[in-house]
Amino acid sequence: MNANAAVGYHEWALTSIAVLIAMGDATDQMDMYLGAALKHGATEAEIQDMVNLASAFAGPPRAINAVRRSTDRLAAARGYELPKERIIRLADHDTLVRDTGGDGTPIILIHALSLDSRMWRDVFSRLAAEGRVVAYDLRGMGYARGAPSTRSIDHLAEDLRVLLDTLAIERADVYGISYGGAVAQSFAIAQPHRLRSCAFITTAPAAGTGEAMLAARGTRAEEGGMESVVAESLMRWFLPEAIARNSWGVRFARECVRRARIEEWAAAWKAMSKLDCLDRLGELQMPVLALAGAQDVSAPPLFLHAIANAVKFGEYRELNPGTHMMPMEQPDAFATELIAFRRRVGE
Repeated sequence: MNANAAVGYHEWALTSIAVLIAMGDATDQMDMYLGAALKHGATEAEIQDMVNLASAFAGPPRAINAVRRSTDRLAAARGYELPKERIIRLADHDTLVRDTGGDGTPIILIHALSLDSRMWRDVFSRLAAEGRVVAYDLRGMGYARGAPSTRSIDHLAEDLRVLLDTLAIERADVYGISYGGAVAQSFAIAQPHRLRSCAFITTAPAAGTGEAMLAARGTRAEEGGMESVVAESLMRWFLPEAIARNSWGVRFARECVRRARIEEWAAAWKAMSKLDCLDRLGELQMPVLALAGAQDVSAPPLFLHAIANAVKFGEYRELNPGTHMMPMEQPDAFATELIAFRRRVGE
């Protein structure tokens, strides 16, 4: 019956869930389609969004039953607890913080440009087995959309200082990817006493000769709208196979870019175009991991080699296959590298 359907399997399962909620059927049928959605690559966030949207039209009794059924099914499939979420005020804006709790020196995760802290979904549980993990949404992204505009990478590093103060974290392991890696470098230079170690992941130490190219990414969105930069961004971030499969990371990144505010996207790229940390990385005295992806065309391995060589206690590692968005495309290998580094630091 559905042989000629243009929708994919996971869209079909999500639509079926919405129909069942509207019908008031939250029994075995619901379980079957929740399982089908998960099997065919729907993320927990996508399922929850569909349940919430359908529940708004189904009325309270049906909505309550649907939420209960889906929550139980997703928790059983997940097999671990999600990090607790809370809203925290950072000077002039609010942001969402995801915090697993736990003991030891906390890991602070800083996400890539235009995305948000959900990008760490597939590595949270593994990292949390090593201790507390905290991730937050950068100014202008995720929950922090609409915050006063980013002025510079140093501005974002100051936001991180306020976050650590607010959470009463004296010292942390800070791991940043891409744009977040630039923030981590700036923070390490400005606040070295707050760090036990750093991981700079698929990032650059300075804009250098690429300043005009980076700034132009913001200008293109201003001229052509966000849709004009979606395809180029995905091709820089993921392997062609992942884009062809339309994996959850690709879907997540695509919608984050599409829904970004043009002014916030442009401000972020302008800040990134002024990045200039390379000459000061030699000041760092803590262990630093420079983690590259062999297939990363956005921040190729030579950028990470430059970071590792500039730092006194720098260590270069490379994943192959490895892309710009390794936490979403190569999560197991990525988590293994970070855990091994953290354990070496703790020895």
